[in-house]
Parts: sequence; structure tokens; C-alpha cells
Amino acid sequence: MSLLALTLVMLTSAAQELELPSAAEQRAGELERLVDAPTPEARRALAASMARARGGNPVEWAAAMAGFGRFDAASAGNHSETIELVVLGKRVATELWIYVPAKYAPAKPAPLMLSFHGTGGSGQGMHSHWQRTADDLGMLVLAPSEPGENTGYRFDDRERAAALAALRWMRRKYNVDENRVYASGISRGGHLTWDLALRYPDRFAAVAPMIGSPRITMADGQNNMRLLENVAQLPIRDLQGSKDDAGLVYSVRLAFDLLGKFAPRDAQLIEFPDLGHSFDMTAVDWPTWLGSNSRNPLPERIVRCTATKDEGRAHWLEIRAVDKDVREDFRPEIPEGEWSRLSEDGQRRRYVAEVIKRNARAVARRNGPGSYTLDLDGATKVRLYLRAEDLDENGGVRISLAGKYLARKVQADVKSMLEEFAERFDRSFIPVGYVDVP
Repeated sequence: MSLLALTLVMLTSAAQELELPSAAEQRAGELERLVDAPTPEARRALAASMARARGGNPVEWAAAMAGFGRFDAASAGNHSETIELVVLGKRVATELWIYVPAKYAPAKPAPLMLSFHGTGGSGQGMHSHWQRTADDLGMLVLAPSEPGENTGYRFDDRERAAALAALRWMRRKYNVDENRVYASGISRGGHLTWDLALRYPDRFAAVAPMIGSPRITMADGQNNMRLLENVAQLPIRDLQGSKDDAGLVYSVRLAFDLLGKFAPRDAQLIEFPDLGHSFDMTAVDWPTWLGSNSRNPLPERIVRCTATKDEGRAHWLEIRAVDKDVREDFRPEIPEGEWSRLSEDGQRRRYVAEVIKRNARAVARRNGPGSYTLDLDGATKVRLYLRAEDLDENGGVRISLAGKYLARKVQADVKSMLEEFAERFDRSFIPVGYVDVP
């Protein structure tokens, strides 16, 4: 045998012994590395690098994304872990309490309840509110402990980012069904639940805030009452003692009254006349209600309202730019004579109405493959994220906007696919590209 032939035999034998990973296994490993990069900036850079180095067939990448995630078995019961979460670019040691039902199987996506505690509390024991439901549905429960001052909900970016970072970690550690993520919270946690739902409505299948409410206050962008239209299609159960703080009770009642103008799908405020800052969990059949609700990752119609372009995404629609009149913080200009004639309730309603006028609003409808309708108010640029089956036979889309039709071609783009998956790793919605309008 020649030296060359002997070398080839040896190399073949070594490769067989090493069991080199297949192309599909390599893509799966690269996707894990991409999703686990610590910051959005790092994930974008890695997505660009992977696209340049690997390129590849978008269909093969889509298959890898649809099957993403390798998960270990987990012992049933409640336990805590202290994890360094990346929150707004900083590593923050965070205590996470996790309840794993006996029915959890790592090969099967499981529903998840995010459960937020009250002021001064922690995630410890929060699973007890949901344990029976979790056991019935095979539902995981994640209860993060507030790593900050824990003196009450401040409606700020850090608190929202911390909650979403905990959710991101949980979805990497356990096989969470992205279409059955629920959120609930008590007091401070009820405020947080409302705030997350109003700003990120497409992350949840249903929410259940308890003795918490949206906020009217304008300071520091806290007003989220202006975003109620975002949750019109989100199932809501709100539990509230009628003898609670008068301002809190007023706010939650006002929220449901205003929400009613948007034909909500399934929103109920359940009050307890004899209770104060308390509620009765037995008022709702939670296994039935939660078990009947899952997120539709591909709604035909989407309404998105925002006062900042950084919170413009909902499902396959994203507001990317807004006009100069869209403001998060401003002083409403209402004539003094008109203002003074209003009751206190009338003043608050007028205040909310003025704030809503400063929103950017986008309504998008998918009429069929390759056909879309857009209505924009205060939004100057939007992006539509598109799957292969959302395009017409020529790989394009036709968009109706303000009485005109815009034609766009969409090329499957691995870099865009990787950037999208890095942030959301949504196995049920995998766009191959996007179009910006106008």
C-alpha cells in the first residue's frame, strides 16, 4: 500500500472514531452559541460573522431553528438558583425560584407562568399560588426575586429588562413553549405584569395581574395607560379588592373602561367588595382558563401603539421610526378654563386622551400570500417580518398604504434570519426576510 493510500485510510478511520458532527448538528451548536451571546450588540455581531462564514441554505437554517434547544431532565419540585443575568448590559446576580411539575418532560415544550412578588418580598413561595394549576397543566413556574431596592415598582427600563432577562434564561434552561408563556404578579408584581403586557404584548398568551394597575403618571415615561390598545387581543384576568387604596382601584377600573373601547377579546376585572389589598385565587378556574389560551404567533391583524421606537415590535410588525410629534414625556396643553370645568375623573380621562394623541400607531393586516394593508399614524417607518409562505409566487409583496400600492421584493437572507432568531428564538415563527415601509 502506498504512503498516500495508507494516509487516507488512517484519516478515514480517525474521522469515524471521532464521529464528527453533521452539518445539522453544527448549525444547532452555532445557534446555541448565538442565542447565548450576552448582549444584543454581541448577538448582532456574531450573526453577521456567522452569515459571512457559513452562509448556507435558508431552508436548512429554518429547520435548525424550528428544532432549536437541547434540554436536560429536571427534578420535580421547587428550588432556587442564583444566576448572573445580563440586564441593560450589566451582570446582575438574581435569585430565581423555579417550580418544576412532575409532568415536565424536556423533550416536550411546556407552558410557563412568570410570577412576580410584591414589595419587599421575594420569589420564594410564589409557586404556591400556581402549584395546583402547574401540576394539572405540566406548567413550569418562574418567580424572580427583585435584585434592586425592592421598595415598590418604579415603572422603569431596568425592572422590565430584568424580568425579560429572567424569562430569556428560563427559556434556554427549560423547554418552554413560547406560545404558552403567562404572566402574573401581586401588588408590585401586578404593576409589573401590566407594564410588561402593555409594552411587549406578543410575548404572552395571557396575563393575570392582581392588586396592581397601569399608571397614569407622565414622569419618566411611566404612563402606560396610553398603550391599552396593545392588549385588546390579550386574555386578561385582574383580581382586585374593592377596599384597596382608592387611587389603585380607580386606575384599574379606568383601565378596563378604556380598554372596552377597543373591543377586547377576553378581559375581565374581578372585584371583591369586602377585600382590601387582597384577592381570592379561587374566583377563576385557572387550569381551564390558562389551558385554553395560547399565543397566536401569526395573527392576521396587528395593532401596535408606542411612544418610543425601542418598543415598537409586536409579532411580525415593528415600528422603526416615529414623527416629531410622538413623545413619551411632555406637558399636555389643555386650556385652563376647559380643564377647570372638568371633574377629577374627567381631568384624568382627558389627560389620558391627550397622551394617546402623542402615540405612534400602526395597524397591519395580512390579506393573503403577498398582500398586506398598512395604516400608519405617527409611525414614519415600519418593518414587516416575512416567512417564505407570506410572499407571492414571485417572492414579493404588495402593500396598500394611504391609497397607494407599494411593491417590494424579498430575498431570503441568512443574516436577517440569524439576527431575528438571536433575540427571540421563536421556533413557531421563522421569517426569512423583511421589508421596510415606506
